Amino acid sequence: MTATAELDPYLLQMPSANTPVVLSEFVVPDHAHLNAHYTADIWPLAPLDANPGKRKDQIHWQNCPALFESELRLAAWTMINGRLRPTFLRDRGTRIRSRIATSTLKDTVTHWMALAAWLEPRGILTLADCDAAVLHEYGLHLLARGRSRTRQRQRLGSLTRLWAFDQLSACPSGIGQPPWDGLGIDDYLPRATSTGGENDREPLDEKTMGPLLVWAIRMVDDLADDILTAWGETQRLLHGARTNLPTTSGMASLHAFLDPLIASQAPLPTFFHRGRTSLARSYIRGMTGASRGQLAEFVTRNGLVSLARQRPGPCPLDVPVKGLIGGAPWKESLDFGETAGLMRQLGTACFIVIAYLTGMRPGEVLGLRSGCCPDPEPDADGNVGRHLIRSHEYKTATDEHGNYLSTGTERDVPWVAIAPVVNAIRVLERFVDAGQLLFSHEAHDLQGRKGTGALKPSGLRERIEDFITWANAEAATHELTGEVIPADPHGKVGTARFRRSLAWHIARRPGGLVALAIQYGHLRTAITSEGYASRSRDGIHELIDVETVRAVADTVSELHDDLEAGAGISGPAAQRAIRAAATAPRFEGTVITPTTARRLIANEDAMIFDNPQAFVLCHYKRAQALCHRDGVKDTPSLDHCVAGCGNIVRTDRHAVQLRDRAEILDTRAAAVPQPLGDRFRANADKLRAFADAHDRTKTTLLEASA
Repeated sequence: MTATAELDPYLLQMPSANTPVVLSEFVVPDHAHLNAHYTADIWPLAPLDANPGKRKDQIHWQNCPALFESELRLAAWTMINGRLRPTFLRDRGTRIRSRIATSTLKDTVTHWMALAAWLEPRGILTLADCDAAVLHEYGLHLLARGRSRTRQRQRLGSLTRLWAFDQLSACPSGIGQPPWDGLGIDDYLPRATSTGGENDREPLDEKTMGPLLVWAIRMVDDLADDILTAWGETQRLLHGARTNLPTTSGMASLHAFLDPLIASQAPLPTFFHRGRTSLARSYIRGMTGASRGQLAEFVTRNGLVSLARQRPGPCPLDVPVKGLIGGAPWKESLDFGETAGLMRQLGTACFIVIAYLTGMRPGEVLGLRSGCCPDPEPDADGNVGRHLIRSHEYKTATDEHGNYLSTGTERDVPWVAIAPVVNAIRVLERFVDAGQLLFSHEAHDLQGRKGTGALKPSGLRERIEDFITWANAEAATHELTGEVIPADPHGKVGTARFRRSLAWHIARRPGGLVALAIQYGHLRTAITSEGYASRSRDGIHELIDVETVRAVADTVSELHDDLEAGAGISGPAAQRAIRAAATAPRFEGTVITPTTARRLIANEDAMIFDNPQAFVLCHYKRAQALCHRDGVKDTPSLDHCVAGCGNIVRTDRHAVQLRDRAEILDTRAAAVPQPLGDRFRANADKLRAFADAHDRTKTTLLEASA
């Protein structure tokens, strides 16, 4: 180490050709074998990152303009292994961190290469000639390209980081200070027009999410035992096929198994792979105890290769089929050749259930380990609480100095797990050993491909599409036309839309189609009211608040338009609702962020909630709400709407819907036994009474203004 570096711990010594890309103090043991040397063409960044569900980022130096490669290579190595001075960070508040995540490292170096590619055709061939004036011109060039505000800020921040780490390098290039670092960044950013991030993702359509969740939960609750049992039997047969020794009993069993099939010209056990039908040799050896050589001799002597292609047949497993779909066994038998595929679908179903019904980000789901959700112990009174999930977070994990922490940190508060989530975790715990990742690559990639950590989001996106295809084929087989999963209008399901979709459905559909699988009122209570899975910065409750306010904005706007068109309105809160609807424009053009959502929810005069299942609007006042029996809350429990509540509002539209619903109940009453029919007719009469009361008592905007 140089004398300068010894005196200043923030300065690094000059790397040699054999210096590791990641110095030993920063290497994650699981990925240490992936480390490269300084002069390598590709720099793997995995040795820096312990996040099991993250892709393994790399820096490819062939993408760098050759004239700038040596300067940028040294700056990148310094950034990977160094840290910014506390004095530098202090002057910039929270705008920059001493060390950053691997994905940000890769993007940062990519942005440096883009700068170099812009400089070269302008005759600037070294970073020393890239001064503040040149960087000002480049900042305006990036602004003119029309990128989002967030993307532009990231690119400019990358160039600030290049200047900062260049000063800590053993051989500084002398690049100038970016003007936005000292004078402010706003002149280089487009106007803020949206909230960005999760709030800009489209939620999954309920017609897609409903049956998708139904099939995922069915897979976990009804079919998992059959699949896991069949997989265990498949593994037993494969082990025997690999280890069987040639014995007289094995040969006798082979003859007893195959001779009757050959003599009767019955189908032979086969599998289809890469476009060809082949004899299922592993299955036959596992079933009979014959050795590899014994079967090979038998196949040759009897010409079974050609016979198998002519007479392909199944490879049934000797395991019971207990699962039901639509009240009937879902299969006659499970086949040796399909168990790996079914295990893949089962793992995918578990991911869908956990990701959607907790609100976790994909990376947090993929980081879960066996034992993360223990059964709760009863308290002193014998009451058993909810299941809680202890998980790690990686996206925002930082150490005590605010630097990115690749090993992640345990969440301050756990996630709450309702029954389907607990069931999915229990199924996954049968995939892996204690303490292992529930979605470990080793347990879920059954084709034996090499990999470390957990499955990656990119692979899961493909698996989810495959699961939809499989579920729709099963729906067709079992004639369940109402449970086909339609394509989502906004594209593929992916992995990152579940979180936004959960918030959307809780806010807008407390008793809607998706409630075929889950009661959303219960789920909202579990997630928000008890404080689980909520943090000041990015808990799922913030997304629910945003979606709630968006739903309210739509409701108020629709009521405003109806009243302006002369529609009638009734109910104890009718006058309040008319005043609230008159201020509907307050929502127009408003960017709904978590902060504005909290502020609007606190304004009781502005908040009108739609409850299409109860055929009412709710102009919510906490003090007089009958839906809450355990204290006041900021929003109503729309799944517990109580007739006679002082917050109720009805419109002409609701009166029509009440009468339509009454007709449906009368029709059903005629087709069921009398006791049930009497209940249907009584409910129909009650709905008509509500509609009649609306007609008698309704007022219009004109009448209310008189």
